Amino acid sequence: MNKLSAEITNLIKKEFDHRKTNAENSFSHTVGWPLYDEQELCAALDSLLDLSLSQGPRVRKFEDAYKDYLKLPEGSSAMAVNSGSSANLLIFASLIDAGILKKGDEVVVPAATFATVSSVLYQVGLVPVYIDSEMDTWNMDPKELESAITENTKAVMVVHNLGIPAKMDEIMKISRDRGLIVVEDCCEAHGAFYKGKQVGSIGDMAALSFFVAHNITTGEGGMIFVKDPSLNKTVRSVREFGRSIDSDSRYKTYDEMGEYDTRYIFERLGYNVRMTDFAAAMGIVQLEKLEDLNKQRRKNAARLTLLISKHSEYLETIEITDDMTPGYYGFPIFLKPNTKISRNTLCSRLESYGIETRPNMGGCLPDQPGFLNQQHRVHGDLSNARSIKENAFFIGVHSELTEDNFINFEKALDKIFLI
Repeated sequence: MNKLSAEITNLIKKEFDHRKTNAENSFSHTVGWPLYDEQELCAALDSLLDLSLSQGPRVRKFEDAYKDYLKLPEGSSAMAVNSGSSANLLIFASLIDAGILKKGDEVVVPAATFATVSSVLYQVGLVPVYIDSEMDTWNMDPKELESAITENTKAVMVVHNLGIPAKMDEIMKISRDRGLIVVEDCCEAHGAFYKGKQVGSIGDMAALSFFVAHNITTGEGGMIFVKDPSLNKTVRSVREFGRSIDSDSRYKTYDEMGEYDTRYIFERLGYNVRMTDFAAAMGIVQLEKLEDLNKQRRKNAARLTLLISKHSEYLETIEITDDMTPGYYGFPIFLKPNTKISRNTLCSRLESYGIETRPNMGGCLPDQPGFLNQQHRVHGDLSNARSIKENAFFIGVHSELTEDNFINFEKALDKIFLI
């Protein structure tokens, strides 16, 4: 770093610390809090000073770094996009384009999850099959998966809800026995492990999100991971307008186009969902911090677990087994059905103490007004998903929770439950 760069970094640090201190004057127990400092700001500034705005070398570096972090096998690829939702969309659009799936095929998904798990399936002409969740993980129930499969079922979309790993060994065995593609939605599960394997590295394809409230962030952003080398060019092409990718010559002759510049040849229908280089510059720095950030999230979750245990008559959380190393996005809380207080009232009371709450994402997706009249199949009664919809919520667990936040949470629970 030269003298001028060092001076700029020092000034940015001073200004950022000043602004962050002022912001923290009103900071309470928020669900999400972006965790970055002058390192990420200077990395993004460096990209801007290089006039590197759109997808470029920093995006490729970020892709390679995350692929290495996941320890994906040789021939795998990572592709950065503008959001986790776009990552899900491109995965299924690419599988259809490659002829691996076709419109009308069924994809099994958990009912208790976020909207873009199944909305992308509707959008590309696939059929979501909603199954129930387990109450001990809030994730897809492998037993429900096995009984939901029909001759039309071609893929499974696993979601690691709130960073809690799903039971991947059971899900993978069922899927492999039935010849199903397994896609992992890891958008909330950065750095989570199941039986020593990082989520996102277990299935055939995976999606990740770098939304502002997630464990690491690029503001907006996402990434796709693909194990099958034959899909690499297809996904990259779909990500970028459907254009020809990595042609071996600039000009080629096409039946209707004649000899034409391959940079402006569009081989398929595609999207424009690229990540910017300055966002990737932030992501490279963020990734280096992920393990430490997750360690603190797990410590915070352990402390929150202890605090709600005082009120075990009413509250419980997901029990973390030896098979799981969670990458907590939020801290899950389940209000046991009772006559004293409802979930919505409890959340309102907590928020009156400055403790932000959220329900468990979309609750039970086939009940959502925008999904009611879409083509899908519901397997079973979804009783657990609807119980989660009515009684579950989560609060913040991020690394900058303070001692005052924990004290306030404890006092709030004591007052709400009159202890």
